[in-house]
Amino acid sequence: MKKYEGLRKWYKKITFRRLLTLSMVSLVSVGFISFSVTVTNLSEAKIRQNVKDNMSIVVKQFDVYLDNYISNVYEGFLSFESNQSLLRLRSMEAGKYRLSYAAASYIYLNKLLSQFLNANSACVYNVYLNFGDGRVMTQAYEQDLLKIRYTYSMWKERFSENKYYWVDADSCRDLIPDEEVGAVLFHLYEGEQSGQNGIILIALKQDFFENILDVTALDQEASLSILTDYGIMHFGEQTAWNVVQDNRDYLIEKAERSSGVQTEVLDDYYFMYENIDLTGWKLVYNVKESSISNAHHIMRDVMFITVTIIAAMAALLGLLSNAVSYSLRVLTKKVEDKDILDHEISLHSYAEITTLSNSLERMRLRINHLLNQVELEQEAKRQIEVALLQEQIHPHFLYNTLYSIIQLCELKKPEKASEMLTALATFYRIGLNRGENIITVEEELKHVKNYLFIQHFRYSDLFDYTIDCDTEILKCRIPKMSLQPLVENAIYHGIKQKHEFGNICILGGTYDGENAYLEVHDDGPGIDEMRLEEIRACLRDGISGENKVSFGLKNVDSRIKFEFGRQYGLEIEFLPQDTCVRICFAMKTMKKDTGSNIKEREKE
Repeated sequence: MKKYEGLRKWYKKITFRRLLTLSMVSLVSVGFISFSVTVTNLSEAKIRQNVKDNMSIVVKQFDVYLDNYISNVYEGFLSFESNQSLLRLRSMEAGKYRLSYAAASYIYLNKLLSQFLNANSACVYNVYLNFGDGRVMTQAYEQDLLKIRYTYSMWKERFSENKYYWVDADSCRDLIPDEEVGAVLFHLYEGEQSGQNGIILIALKQDFFENILDVTALDQEASLSILTDYGIMHFGEQTAWNVVQDNRDYLIEKAERSSGVQTEVLDDYYFMYENIDLTGWKLVYNVKESSISNAHHIMRDVMFITVTIIAAMAALLGLLSNAVSYSLRVLTKKVEDKDILDHEISLHSYAEITTLSNSLERMRLRINHLLNQVELEQEAKRQIEVALLQEQIHPHFLYNTLYSIIQLCELKKPEKASEMLTALATFYRIGLNRGENIITVEEELKHVKNYLFIQHFRYSDLFDYTIDCDTEILKCRIPKMSLQPLVENAIYHGIKQKHEFGNICILGGTYDGENAYLEVHDDGPGIDEMRLEEIRACLRDGISGENKVSFGLKNVDSRIKFEFGRQYGLEIEFLPQDTCVRICFAMKTMKKDTGSNIKEREKE
């Protein structure tokens, strides 16, 4: 152990700058050696596999891209084939139909052609329809744009099967001399009469295939081709697609006997091919094998350059480490200061260190701000609790209720007086709640129900009330005395201002699955827009109003926010004949020891 004592002492005395420099040099040296070994041992076979995987992805992407457009074209073809206007025209004999009837069908059909071409303008060149060799109908959208040689007998002789044909245009240029056409989808129809023989043909653009099949940008020694039953569409390097042409029959046979992307090596070219199921075409991508090997040499050169750059950067980092460590030492000293919250931490140095110090400074200011805010909120909470205590006592309400009970006794109505006295006792028992500030929604509803019972007895000719609350929120917790101030506002500033009989409705339910609400509705005259905005501003900005209405609302809103968070609180809405004050709160149930133990409290 003694032989390592000197090393430990040296490590303890070494400065951060030297340690950083030594670490950087060691790290770069190890990295340089490891990187060199990795580059040397990098397998060309692995690079080949990566290139092949990329080729497979390219084939699949082209297949999906083509299939998307071709599916739309095929669906459009089927819609033409089953179109009622076309079927009606096909069923007519030449010269034996009403002109107006046929004209309407032609107009509708031309409109359908226009819509189809606009929707598929990227790939569709034109649509051609001919029945009765033109005697019954010849229809094409902007017909002069499509050059075609057509008679039914001539086409039927070459394409005798009753099926949908997908043909490359180069294999039938004698029939479609238009060089703008790359491929066609058509079907020949044979009817009972010669006028019903015809064709529906959709011509696909040549440049559509050129744009998607030209892969020379990916590799100068590659080509991407489409093999059809009649010919080949090929784009790319001349030699590459000559190899495809030479092996066309073999590739078609292999593709038809397999599914998915297949691989093959032919004539020093690497092939990947896949079936396009809807058309029966074969998508073939081939690239010269030597170009795959070139990737290995390119990768080796890139690795060597990268390692050289890393070594140069390591040397530069060694020079910069001293300057960086100085700024870090200054920043560390400021952070370790016991009075860190009382002194500025900002430091002007390199961008990263300046950013770090500025972030620490912002954090210091934020902590000071939060500490001050906590003190203000505690003071505000204390004031609210004092105000709530005053509301719990509610002397005027107590005097008026006791006076009403006295009147009932003088009128020889002891039963009514007993009911009033019981409601008053329950009202104050729940309101005081042994000093607890949180009760269940069920208790809060019982509390406000007793208040409404007393007020309804006093103002029975002034209003009526209803309470409808979902049972699933009855066990949720809520600050006590949340509903009573809202109901009191509804009576004195809503119903009594109406000067006629009114209604108060209390509703409760859930929203968003995790939140609940309680609403107090009255059909009083409502609140004018300016006053409504003033009350909303008091709730939004935390400013207490000068009168009891806004103070009561602010008191409830503040207690809800203290308990559940600032996203909850009061919302006020005014519609004709309906003023609604809504309490929004989270669905949190009471703990077992503080739950809705109503029966036990009623016995006390």
